Amino acid sequence: MSGTTELFALGNDAWQVRVAPALGGAIIDARWHGRDVLRPTPAAELQARNVRKTACYPLVPFSNRIAFGAFAFADSQYTLAKNLADMAHAIHGVGFQQAWRVIAQDGRSIAMQIEHAPNERWPFAFVAQQTLAIEGDTLTLGMRITNTDNIAAPCGAGWHPFFPLDSAAGETRVHTEWKSMLVNDGDSLPCARIDPPGFGALDSTVVDNCFTGWSGAAHIETPHHRIAIDANDALPCVVFFRPAGQPFFAFEPVSHANNALNGNDPPMHVLAPNEALEARVSFTVQALTKELERTSK
Repeated sequence: MSGTTELFALGNDAWQVRVAPALGGAIIDARWHGRDVLRPTPAAELQARNVRKTACYPLVPFSNRIAFGAFAFADSQYTLAKNLADMAHAIHGVGFQQAWRVIAQDGRSIAMQIEHAPNERWPFAFVAQQTLAIEGDTLTLGMRITNTDNIAAPCGAGWHPFFPLDSAAGETRVHTEWKSMLVNDGDSLPCARIDPPGFGALDSTVVDNCFTGWSGAAHIETPHHRIAIDANDALPCVVFFRPAGQPFFAFEPVSHANNALNGNDPPMHVLAPNEALEARVSFTVQALTKELERTSK
């Protein structure tokens, strides 16, 4: 499916952000003083409506993989439809493949919503509201998911932001604290838990793992700027993804472990009818000294 996608612009003296509610509630690009903080969506991918090539998209009501789309919950067995053609598992929830309805907007914020009825991709009803807001040097993403079913239901939340790597300009590094790394098997599913390794420059790093016991804070040091990431307690995990040979990486704050519905900890939240889960993450950017000198000339 391809065609024109309506974009909504947010801006202040620091940020210029474009959002595509109809394309999975995704961020198309996010620039701070003209620099790409998130990987910008190529024009051809936007034309093709390829949400997986956008700068950031929401993960709701679950993150990452559910093994082969099957799980047990509350004495019932469920099998989900596979939602990506090249994937043996159900992945990334349902929100990134739906159009979000704008419910409020101004020049510095936007709120959008989806209402999900039980179907083959997720058997529980919910309403999700996503907000994006800029204030000063900070971009904040918020999510409120309410169980609108008449039974308790599992629920998760998160985001899949991509960050560019500018290897020609210098190294990029991530500084954070977490307690364990989930090792993947040949099906890209967690099979063991180990102490997390250290990481050097991301330009020479290859990783695609879930990290648990995350502190909720991280710093990304790029050749151009520093990004401080701050998340609330609803997001105790990170999926850290840096594929070989690619000029980007993903640092995904999420609420639960990969394949949590099949026994990996931390588990998904379980919401009673009308109960809500609220998640939040912010990105605050600061210039490097050399960048301040360059832009002041």
